[in-house]
Amino acid sequence: MKTLAWCGILVACAVAEPLTWDKLVASADEDPVIQASQKKQTAIGGRSCTRLWDDLEFEYTLDGFGFLEHDFELKIKPKAFGEGSADEAYWKSQVEYQRALMNYDRSAVMFERYEHALRYVLRQQIRLIHEQLAQIAADRIEVLQALAGSETFRLQDLVTAMEEQAAISAKLVADSNSMNDSKLKLLSFVKGYDSVSIDSNFLPTIDELKSILKDMPMDAEKYADVAAAKAKWLVNEKKAGQDAAGERNFISKIGVGYKYVHAKYKYKWVTQSCSGSSCTEEWQLQRTDDDRRTQDKFYASVAIRLPFFSGNDNSNLKRQIDVLESERDYQEAKRDLSQKVERLREEILGLIAERDVQQKFVEQVDQGALFEDFATKAGNDPLLLLRAKESSLQSQLKIVQLDMDIFTIYLDMLDRMGALARTDVTNHLKAGPAK
Repeated sequence: MKTLAWCGILVACAVAEPLTWDKLVASADEDPVIQASQKKQTAIGGRSCTRLWDDLEFEYTLDGFGFLEHDFELKIKPKAFGEGSADEAYWKSQVEYQRALMNYDRSAVMFERYEHALRYVLRQQIRLIHEQLAQIAADRIEVLQALAGSETFRLQDLVTAMEEQAAISAKLVADSNSMNDSKLKLLSFVKGYDSVSIDSNFLPTIDELKSILKDMPMDAEKYADVAAAKAKWLVNEKKAGQDAAGERNFISKIGVGYKYVHAKYKYKWVTQSCSGSSCTEEWQLQRTDDDRRTQDKFYASVAIRLPFFSGNDNSNLKRQIDVLESERDYQEAKRDLSQKVERLREEILGLIAERDVQQKFVEQVDQGALFEDFATKAGNDPLLLLRAKESSLQSQLKIVQLDMDIFTIYLDMLDRMGALARTDVTNHLKAGPAK
């Protein structure tokens, strides 16, 4: 019984272990999407390259159901000149394309984890501020109720305070729902956990973010969509070269055969047979053995493909169009993403400038200068003091909301730049794109 009790305690402790940031990031490697991409890339990369011919077949012909003649032939379709190198180039481009797709999938998987972790942490900060604002609203109502009957009392102020309290209560409910949704989503990524222990330590500071944005390389070739589009273009280009090399094979088949004849039928006139004055003449079907030499029973065959009026010109044109279309897609993705990433970068810098203004106001309040000014002018009026504290909390709330916008846009930018596909870092937000 004691053993069972200890086992139960150990299991309970294991289940109660919270999900941490490191475990959340490491779980991306076990994601089914990543596993499927890796299997596909491994399958293509592990293909056999030792093909000596395009086709090999064995043909057997039985001449008649008397089983007297048997024809055996081994036919080979030789590889065209340059087809081997074209095949190798095509499959190398396929490997690169699958690698680009896997990076794209990894970026999407990491984006989802970062997005919900970011929402969970910042929404928690917003809820803490809303709780303080709810307390201020309750204190304001209490002060106004105490002023009831005085000359300065206004019923409209009390009604407004109650409305603000109700609105903040609704926001607290929304905060709890949003945090719970993000928590459930995070727990769905990693099995075996029932709680989340993730704080804001995984987020870079604003100064660190400024430094990342300042030194960020704007190399569009590394962007996820651009890399995938370029890899697709190269696949189509190498595929066109592979098909063109295959069409240069004018010898479609080379064969070596052996014909075995056990016996063959032969018509033969026999001599007249006479008996007295009557003579008869007759013929009969006589079977004789095949008397050819063994080497005479072997033969060779060759089939030459005639490309005249075969419609290959249309196929070549279609392949050229596919290559040009994929090149156009690559150039368009490169142009659009370069502009989009630059706009996102400028948008983040603009939000950071706005955040700095709010931060300065909060620092002024925290230093007490604003409270002293209110106290001097209002003679320690509780409503004005509550208003000053509320103003500070509202600025803090705006800062957190700006942080939400800043890091959401920053995460979107890293996703477009392909930085979330990096496997050499454990925190992509602090590392930024590779230099």
